[in-house]
Amino acid sequence: MSASLQIIIIAMSLLAGGVAIILSYQLFQKYRLGSLSTYLYYIIFLIVFGVYGIVLPGIIDITLSTRATVQTVETIKLFITFLGIPFLILSLYMFIRLSRELVHKTLPTWFNLVYFFVQSIFFFAYGYFLIRVYVFNENRFDLLWMLVRICFSAVSAFILAGSFLQLFIQVRQVLDASERFIIRIFGLIYLAFYSLVLLMLNLGMVHDLFKMGFVFLIFSSHLLPVFFLNLNLDKLNIEVATTNHLELNLGQFVKKYGISKRETEIIQLICKGKSNQDISDSLYISLQTVKDHIHRIFLKTGVKNRVQLTNLIRTSL
Repeated sequence: MSASLQIIIIAMSLLAGGVAIILSYQLFQKYRLGSLSTYLYYIIFLIVFGVYGIVLPGIIDITLSTRATVQTVETIKLFITFLGIPFLILSLYMFIRLSRELVHKTLPTWFNLVYFFVQSIFFFAYGYFLIRVYVFNENRFDLLWMLVRICFSAVSAFILAGSFLQLFIQVRQVLDASERFIIRIFGLIYLAFYSLVLLMLNLGMVHDLFKMGFVFLIFSSHLLPVFFLNLNLDKLNIEVATTNHLELNLGQFVKKYGISKRETEIIQLICKGKSNQDISDSLYISLQTVKDHIHRIFLKTGVKNRVQLTNLIRTSL
C-alpha cells in the first residue's frame, strides 16, 4: 500500500475520531446521564491511545523508514506506543464501568484495585522489554511487536468478553423493555466492531490493508453507536419518566423549584410526551403561553430541554 494512501486513511480516521468525541460530548450535554459521561471518557481515552499507539508509530514508519536505521525507527515507535498504553488501560476500564452503569450497577472497590494492579504489571513489563532493546541494543523488534500484538489481543479480548457477558446477563434485571432493547443493541454493535478490530489487528501481519482497516475501525467504530443512542434516548427518557414517576406525588419537586400550579400541569403533560400544541389544546391556552411557561420552567430548574427536565424529575422523586 502506498504511503499517500496510508496517510489519507490515517487522516480520515483522525477526523472520524474527532467527530465521535464531539457527538458523544453533545450527547452527554443533552441528557446529563452518568453513563454517558463514562462513555465520553471511554471514547476519548481510546482515541488518545489510537494516536499514540497506532497513528504516530505509523507516521514515523512512513516518514523515517528511508532516513534512519531500522533500530532507531523501531525504538521510537515502541517508545511512543509505550506512552499510549496508560490510555488503553483507562479506556478498557471505562468500558467495563460503562457496561455496569448501563444496567444500573457500579464496580466494586476490590475490582478497581485488582484491575489497575494487573494492568500496571503489564505496563512495566512492556517498559522492561523496551529498555532491554534500547540499552542492550538487542535487535528483537519482531519478537517485541509480536508480544505487543498478542498481549493487546489477549488482554482486550478477555476484558471485553467479561464486560459483554456482564452486560447481556445483567440487562435482564432492567425493568423497562425499551431500555433493555437499547442496551442490547448498543452492546451488539460494539461486540461486532471489537470482533472486527481484533481480527484486523492479527491479519495486519498478512497485508497492510488489514492494518489500515484496524486503524480506521479504532477511530470510527463509535460513530454508529453514538447515532443510535441519539436517536433512541429521547423516547426512552420520556417513557421512563412517564411510566415510573407520573403517578407519584410531585409536591417535593414543585416545592424545591418553586413551580406554579399551571407549570405543574404542563410538566405532567410533558412527561406524557405531549407536544406544545397538544398542551395548548389540553389546557385551552395559547401556544405562545405554553412556550412562555416552559421557558420559565427551564429557568427555574436549570435545564435546557425536555429530556433534561424528565431526567431531573426522575432523579428528584
